[in-house]
Amino acid sequence: MLRKLFWSAPKAHSDAASTDHGGPPATPVSTTPVVPGEWSGLGRAPKRPDGTAKQRSPVRIPVPPVPAARAGRLPGTSAVESLSSAHWSRGEIQFHPSVSNPLPSAEVQQPLPTRRQTLGALLAEELSQEEAARLGKQARCDALAQLLHAALPNGGRTMKRLKARAARKQPISVADRWSVIRNGAPKPMQGERRRSFEALVRSDLLAIAHTGQIDPIAAVEKMAEALEEGILGQGVLASDRQLLDEVLGDLSINRLYTRLNLKMKEDTMPAFTNAQVLQAPRELGEGLSNTVYEVEIRNADGAAMSAVFKPLIHEPPSPDKWSVVARLTGISREEPQTAMRNLATVAYARRLGFHVVADTRVALMNLGQDPFEPALGLIMERAQGKPAEEVDASTLVQANVCAEVMKLQLLDHLTGEADRHDKNYFIHVKPDGRAKVMGIDNDNCFGAELTAPDGAQPDLEDPQRRAFHGTSLPPVVDTDMERAILALTEEDIRSMLKDKLNDSEIAAAIQRYQGVRQHLLALRNSGLVIEPHEWGRADVQQRLTPTNSYLGRELEFA
Repeated sequence: MLRKLFWSAPKAHSDAASTDHGGPPATPVSTTPVVPGEWSGLGRAPKRPDGTAKQRSPVRIPVPPVPAARAGRLPGTSAVESLSSAHWSRGEIQFHPSVSNPLPSAEVQQPLPTRRQTLGALLAEELSQEEAARLGKQARCDALAQLLHAALPNGGRTMKRLKARAARKQPISVADRWSVIRNGAPKPMQGERRRSFEALVRSDLLAIAHTGQIDPIAAVEKMAEALEEGILGQGVLASDRQLLDEVLGDLSINRLYTRLNLKMKEDTMPAFTNAQVLQAPRELGEGLSNTVYEVEIRNADGAAMSAVFKPLIHEPPSPDKWSVVARLTGISREEPQTAMRNLATVAYARRLGFHVVADTRVALMNLGQDPFEPALGLIMERAQGKPAEEVDASTLVQANVCAEVMKLQLLDHLTGEADRHDKNYFIHVKPDGRAKVMGIDNDNCFGAELTAPDGAQPDLEDPQRRAFHGTSLPPVVDTDMERAILALTEEDIRSMLKDKLNDSEIAAAIQRYQGVRQHLLALRNSGLVIEPHEWGRADVQQRLTPTNSYLGRELEFA
């Protein structure tokens, strides 16, 4: 269980009051212009305002060991900042013109030798770093103390209850002794007493969230950190402090990941939370196994952005609602790992420089239920344009549209996406003539049983395989596509997918890549690798049929 990775077993405590502080042939390079910022996608949540204290959160899984009973909680900030921005480049391979040295070789100046640091200098640098870390931690603690003082005068209702119990256990003053006489020694907090205590904790957490303008789940992390740093928890029974730890653990973000068996790592931590929601999520549609919502969020630059939120379902769908495509390609119904398949698709597209799938992140959204029971799900940029089924033939045959749709098809051959029907990708032609193609719902991919890149072709003779929406491999590609794919190595694929998929799924992905690679080499030998600007040629488009290309398939019914 993931919980074991982040929570230590509780230590034995006495009931004394706690005071602890606890390679292809050379081809010309495409001259397609690169537009800065064109593929920024969702970006990430805006950074916190200046002056807001930053903190290390164990939920990000840093290199140092995680402190006991403090991991698995969302940092108490207005946005989760661990996720690096998605910078979409035009491609991983860049070609630079050779530049001749203007000076004769004899006149080239040699670099000066690097001066070696002394041991004293190294020690001084280390001490400086330690002091900076100490000051940073002190600043975080000071900011946390200020927040709690503002939100919870005198420690809040939770601490008031726990300190009263400690005073009855070890009475010091006359008032304490009189309280023991009237009320007796503190009883174990079980049943109704525990439920009442949990209500006090929730009340204090909501006060922290309101004062700090953060999510209630983030407030859980704030209170937990305050306990760890000794800002809260002084003068309470050790057993009561342990109980508070348990209550906070039950409210932490860790449990949401445990339910889904979703790895807690940098790119699966929430990139967006309710703090960035500008308009409450509205139901957009209902699929076979879950409901999809449209939501307006504030992006990294502070601008409003339309997005789609799809909650992840922790209960396996019933067999009658489970996708036939997923079953036939080897995706587990009990543990589909939908988030990882989507993130793996985005990573593959980014690696190739094929900007043809919706930028996708993990998000934590409240859909109107208990504020401590938000939905963990996927948030995707809203696709522009129309679904392919609604695009007319005059648009489909445009050269730039052909090129972008072919990139999506090649990506699907590599990822094993078997459900790319004409409603699952959008086409948008901008006023300046540039085309944007965006694949959505990238759930049915990377199945371990789909090892052939063209293995998702429908078979009308087989009632089950009719559900597939793939094609055979394309009859023609351009040099940009060829170059991007052939530049990949098997090690690149393993490195890209190792933290997202299991070994069988990665092995299948490598087999599909080998199949695509051999096909591209065959196209090169047959003279069927064109230049990027040649997609409008009539002889090229005549090769695109309903069985070997998405374009041919869509043109048949356009």
